Amino acid sequence: MLTILLGQVGCMSSKKLTDWKVDEWRMVKTDKNDPPSWIIYSRKLDANFLEYKIEGEIDASPQSCIDVFRQDIYDQAQKSKNKKYPVYKIVSESKDTLLTYVVHNEPFPLKDTEMSVKYFFQEGNERQTRVSWKEAWELSNVQPTKKLSRVETFRGSWGFSSHLDNPTCKATNTVQFDPKKVPMWLVQPMVIKFLKSGLKDIEEKVSDGKI
Repeated sequence: MLTILLGQVGCMSSKKLTDWKVDEWRMVKTDKNDPPSWIIYSRKLDANFLEYKIEGEIDASPQSCIDVFRQDIYDQAQKSKNKKYPVYKIVSESKDTLLTYVVHNEPFPLKDTEMSVKYFFQEGNERQTRVSWKEAWELSNVQPTKKLSRVETFRGSWGFSSHLDNPTCKATNTVQFDPKKVPMWLVQPMVIKFLKSGLKDIEEKVSDGKI
């Protein structure tokens, strides 16, 4: 689980990403279709952080994709019995933001993980939408506990864009993290699975009209 890895990360540098030294993107995996329906890239950021992204095509408008993403947060928070998330709360919200607190089940003997995440929805137009997120423990009154492993850093984004007269949109999901001492043979498959499932989830929900 990606949250197991994220539970081991350190604090991200306060420098803006634009101030960091970053490597060029390199392709690490693609599907076998021609043309490919998704491609995954990675690069190294300053201070040993890694960044992964998946680029794919979704047969829907950018607004529909972002609506599905936001609605999924509401759906998770409203479910009284959720095996994946014992706790999923919307702490506060505005037109452009959502602050959440989540406890995630992890396999024994690992501790369950907790996250405080704030989502930022950037106002776009009919051909471009975007949401980004970051950890927000400074906004949380939840105190650390020995029963849970706190995810100190959780950052990423979804961007959706389309061209005029094109019924599909380009979807790009990025995640940034410090793998610390976790070996890459374990890190990379975990992140690839996370990115693929995220893209598939939005595709399926848009297709089913779940907005």
